[in-house]
Order: sequence, then C-alpha cells, then structure tokens
Amino acid sequence: MKKTFKILFCSLLSTIALAACSGKSHRGDAADIQFDRYEQVMFDTPSDRLTDALRKFQSEHDNPLLNIHPDDQQYMAQLYDFVNDNTVRDIYEITQKHYGNLHWLEKELSGALKKAKSLDDDIDIDHFATFVSGYFDYSQRILTDRNSKSLLLSIDQYALGDMEKYSYFGLPLYIVELSDSVFLASDIMAEIARQYRAMPDEKDLTMLDLMVAEGKVLYFLDKVMPRKDDRLKIRYSEEQFDWMQANEGRVWAYFIQNEMLYEKDFSRYHNFFDDAPKTNAFKDSAPRTTHYIGWQIVRKYMENTNSTMKELFANTNSQAILQASKYKP
Repeated sequence: MKKTFKILFCSLLSTIALAACSGKSHRGDAADIQFDRYEQVMFDTPSDRLTDALRKFQSEHDNPLLNIHPDDQQYMAQLYDFVNDNTVRDIYEITQKHYGNLHWLEKELSGALKKAKSLDDDIDIDHFATFVSGYFDYSQRILTDRNSKSLLLSIDQYALGDMEKYSYFGLPLYIVELSDSVFLASDIMAEIARQYRAMPDEKDLTMLDLMVAEGKVLYFLDKVMPRKDDRLKIRYSEEQFDWMQANEGRVWAYFIQNEMLYEKDFSRYHNFFDDAPKTNAFKDSAPRTTHYIGWQIVRKYMENTNSTMKELFANTNSQAILQASKYKP
C-alpha cells in the first residue's frame, strides 16, 4: 500500500520546470495568505462529482506545484482508489481534527511574510495550498518554488503524533516529534527563506558555507517571527536547546580542532547537519549543531555590519561573513 501512495503522491506533484512555465495568474497579496485546501476537495466531494470539483479547483485555485488532471482517466482512477482507501481516509480524518481550520496559521504567516517582503522585496510567494499525501516523506513535507511563487504543504505530515496505531508508519520518534503544529509556521517561513538565499557553487561547498546558509535562514526567522521562541525556530526540544547553549563553545572548538570548516566532503560531516536524535560526536547532545553555530555567526555578523537582509541573502562569501562576525563563543 505504501508503494501505491508514493506513486500517487508523485503524480500529484508537477515538476519545478512545469511550475516555472505556468501561465496562471497569481492571487498575490502577501498580507492576506489563504491556503487552498486540495485535500478537502479530494475527500469531501462525492465520487460522482469529483471530476467537476477538480476542474473548478484547478481553474480557481491552481497551485502550479500540484499536477491535477481531472480529464485523465488513469489519473482519476488512481485518485478514486486513493480517497476511498480506509487507511488514507483515516489519515485525512486525523489531519482534519488538527487542521480543519487554518486561519491561525494563515494569520501568523501573513504577518511574517509582510515583514519578509519589507526586508527583501524579492520575496514573493503568493500561491499556498495543502494536500494529504498518505505517503510520509519528511523531506517532502513543504515544497516551494520561487519561479512560480508557490508553496505546497503536505499537511498530514504534521499530524503524525496521533498516528500511533499505525506505528507512526515506521518513522523514528524524533521525526514524529518534529511533525508538530508548533513548528509549522516557522518551518514554512524557513523553506521560503531557502528559496531566496544565494548559495556558492555546489561543487565548492564547504561545511562553513552550509553552516552560514542555515544561519541566514534562522536569522531571517528572528526578523520575521520575533516573538517565536528560539528553540522552535531551530526545532529543538527544551533539553536540546539548553544543551546547545551550554556547549556552543565546545562544539565550535571541536570543529576547529578537527579542521572541519573548509571540508568539502559532506559524508565526513553530515551528522552535524542531519535531523537525528543527537550528534554522534557528543554524548546526550542536540542535533544540527552546525545550524545553531551558523545562526550565532550570522547574528554577530549582522550586529557588526550595516548589511540588509537582501544583502545578507546575496552574500555567498562565508569566510568574509565569519571574519566580520568576530565570532568567539
């Protein structure tokens, strides 16, 4: 059954190339976000009306990241099987209990995106949609595309905590704990930030480059969500956040002593970036220690310079950012 979910999940999503070529008009007011609820159309429409409902949804609320084909018989046959599967319908019902109404999220994101646009006028995401995938791939929970100004949220991946009877679909507990509504708004804004920060050439990427890149994202959250707890921005538990604050200097010293900052082989340092229960180099530690260190470097850099957010996002010289930051934990 999981294989079937994955096939349909992939068929629901268009390629980024198709999204970039979309000629659809955009609704376009960063101060008034509204999610188009594709999953509600899929599951709440009687089967004999679903084709017409999808045509209407596509014409009124099309998100270019959704690949909807109401006139394709094979696509519709797969969709009928999907929405009538008992497990999938149960996933939908669980999700609706949490997220039947998203006004609270739309309000928070509207304020954050308005701040973001005032900091960098290039930021322009105006298509927001949700759907239920039924196939849990944490890396695919939020999809964004700068060219088509679109964002797609797999909303069921933020309701995993209530899916214990399905053994959380085999996902590790640390992923289940991250799939919580407290992280939802900041996760979305972080994915938007990643669309607008420039990156060095991929073949030349160093650990420092990736650290600073993630630091930029977290600093962006500082500015657009100033009331959000820091631990939620970085997706830590209270214990993880406390550990990272207490051991910041120790982690930095480890990076320096092991000459890791300019390492280009990701396999040698991926564990310092991965979503995981901990970082293997340290006992009882926080994961993603590089994100936290990069965040502190960028904070210091912005304190010591007159850079704007737009300039920060455009600056790919991580070494210059580190030097100007005068970072010394």
